[in-house]
Amino acid sequence: MHVVVTYESKTGNTEKAAHLVAKGLAKAGATVSTFSINNVDYGALAKADVVIVGTWCGGLFFFGQHPGGAGKIAGELPDLWDKATFAFVSYAHNPGKAADKLGEILEAMGSVNLGVGTIHRDKLKDDAAAFVDDVLAEFASA
Repeated sequence: MHVVVTYESKTGNTEKAAHLVAKGLAKAGATVSTFSINNVDYGALAKADVVIVGTWCGGLFFFGQHPGGAGKIAGELPDLWDKATFAFVSYAHNPGKAADKLGEILEAMGSVNLGVGTIHRDKLKDDAAAFVDDVLAEFASA
């Protein structure tokens, strides 16, 4: 399985989460490439079986949560026609439905979004591992 993990990071937490996700998938046997949204390798993206997109959660503590950097993601990634995707947001307090919204953005770009997740900035390692487990479980059931 060829996987591209791409991310938009504001403070570095999403970047760390993306690398942890990539490491977990590589450990499970996937061939993984990781790119900032600013430096996506479009050739690798075209060859990928799965694209994972991560960003940070913006908004207020209890309302208005949204995937921060979503406009940049939508502007930098090409259309993802029929490409399998997963989405995650890193967050500090309450992610609300930000991950779901990111998944919807990816679907609007033509992808088949297979799942979303959230990764707390204080639990990067554990939450990234749980996200990897969810990604792998989705493919094990297919």
